[in-house]
Amino acid sequence: MPDLREVEAGTTVLTAVPLVDVLEQPQAGIPLVTQSLLGWPALVMGVEGDWLHIQSYDGSPGWVRMDHFTLPDRLENNTRIEIKQAAAPLYTGAVQIDTLYMGSRLLVLESGNQFYQVALPGGGKALVQKNHAVIIKNRTIYQPQEIVAVANQFTGAPYLWGGMSVRGIDCSGLTYMAYFSLGYHLPRDAQDQFKVGVPVTKDQLQAGDLVFFSTIDPGPSHVGIYLQEGLFLNARTKEGVTVTSFEDAFFATRYLGARRYI
Repeated sequence: MPDLREVEAGTTVLTAVPLVDVLEQPQAGIPLVTQSLLGWPALVMGVEGDWLHIQSYDGSPGWVRMDHFTLPDRLENNTRIEIKQAAAPLYTGAVQIDTLYMGSRLLVLESGNQFYQVALPGGGKALVQKNHAVIIKNRTIYQPQEIVAVANQFTGAPYLWGGMSVRGIDCSGLTYMAYFSLGYHLPRDAQDQFKVGVPVTKDQLQAGDLVFFSTIDPGPSHVGIYLQEGLFLNARTKEGVTVTSFEDAFFATRYLGARRYI
């Protein structure tokens, strides 16, 4: 991969590994801001040593290791796919070489009966099963219930502040990825997700609506995806991604409101 130490501010780079931690500061062990998935673009805002200061694809600013990124492919007219499964194997021949996560984007070199041959950011080729991906330009308008179907793939995933994959995810990462996988770009954080969309009263909630709670400071600090009959899917600190009731002892008095985006 190219050496990005001389890259200029304003340059677009691509995530070249399956999952990258975007950190608050250019130092290992610092808390996550968010994560970036394979093939996601990022805008360079600065360079410090072996670190890039970026604005990630979800809009979050943060620091990433330079060796996890590369310059964009030149074959801009080729078809691109996006991984639609929570986790999908990446193959060379019959050998699995890595795991990709929902939302990862890849350039298609060739389409076979069962596999896409894809170009890996930074060089190399690999195979992705066709039933694990969707061609981005072929997206359709989805129904709200399909948001729930996507989100349910994360059930049981552990909680990770700033996480964006089935390996670890936070509450707004879950809602962001559920909508992103179907072509909708929400803000990354709960407080910003609350600012957009159409307000919905509690008695008019439908599957796929987002429900917000005030759990720390006043204002939206936790979010989940409404299912039905007073239940919602959310990422909780101890339980991970799980189904919770509005009558839950912790959430019963902390409900703030709901938003609809489709």
